[in-house]
Amino acid sequence: MLGLSLLSILVQGCQPSPPQVVVYVSTDEQIARPILAAFEEQTGIDVLMVGDTEVRKTTGLLDRIRRERSAPVADVLWSSEAIGTAALAREGLLAPHHSSMTHGWPEAWRNADHLWHAFSPRPRVLVYDPMVLSAGDVPETWTALADPKWRGKIVLADPRYGTTGGHLAAMRWWMSGTPGRWDQWLDAMQAQAMPMLPGGNAAVVDVVRRGQAVLGMTDADDVHAANAAGANLAMVIPRHSEQVGAGAMLMPNTVAIVQGARHPREAAALADFLLGDETARLLAVSHSRNVPISPAVADSFPELHVDDPLVLDIDQIEHHWAPAVSEVVTRWGPQASSVGSP
Repeated sequence: MLGLSLLSILVQGCQPSPPQVVVYVSTDEQIARPILAAFEEQTGIDVLMVGDTEVRKTTGLLDRIRRERSAPVADVLWSSEAIGTAALAREGLLAPHHSSMTHGWPEAWRNADHLWHAFSPRPRVLVYDPMVLSAGDVPETWTALADPKWRGKIVLADPRYGTTGGHLAAMRWWMSGTPGRWDQWLDAMQAQAMPMLPGGNAAVVDVVRRGQAVLGMTDADDVHAANAAGANLAMVIPRHSEQVGAGAMLMPNTVAIVQGARHPREAAALADFLLGDETARLLAVSHSRNVPISPAVADSFPELHVDDPLVLDIDQIEHHWAPAVSEVVTRWGPQASSVGSP
């Protein structure tokens, strides 16, 4: 009997371990895990997921990939924003991946060298309490926030982390076509005395919910999540101007394979799954309510359609991230306060 037990152990020990893939994920865990579980079920590949805190979000994972450059741990990066992913591509930390899932998509949704792919964005919005402010009074453009009537009534997340910095970089990039426009807007917004909240976009929504601010610059998914948890908030998706191609800011998810990934086949399979129609549907029906890019999926969710979004050049916007964030923190940073703290 003992011999049989030892033989069984030896046989089990000789069996190959199942394939696996390590993915760094900044998307909220409750959104990401069902999607990764579906991938595991369909492929038999074990997924080891590594997340980060709400405050650090994508930034912490990007820094980790940089630190692990000589011995990568992650195979795949699934980021809830695009600008940091573009930075990794510029730094040579991502490997090319040609995905059949994105044939026919606009070129803006992938890197020219296929170092990253963007998918399932969500709009940048202004969140407000409809019991405090009527929809008709909410600014329809981001530049209208500079109106003095909003002084002391707006909050935003710390732009050094998450999507706020990416949005400000996009605005700097877009405004660069008109000399002096960005500086003029910075000056006008500095007078608005806006607190920068250390808790990210979710903290922005919470501050508005508690009546400590009238308007919050945030992501649509954070408003959806708050309402799913019992809040009664509304949001407007502002344009950047009335000109064509200068509508809403859509912040996409991105997926990329890490240079030197230890499980390249599994990484490619996961990347394609995240870019596929099933993931698009799962994200569209989740609390996040992401906007599908694939026409086949988008047609099933007309309520998520965003007309005439801001036409992005993510790799160019990435070059504006550092100066935009530095300029904003330098000029607006002294306005930081304890608003939003427990």
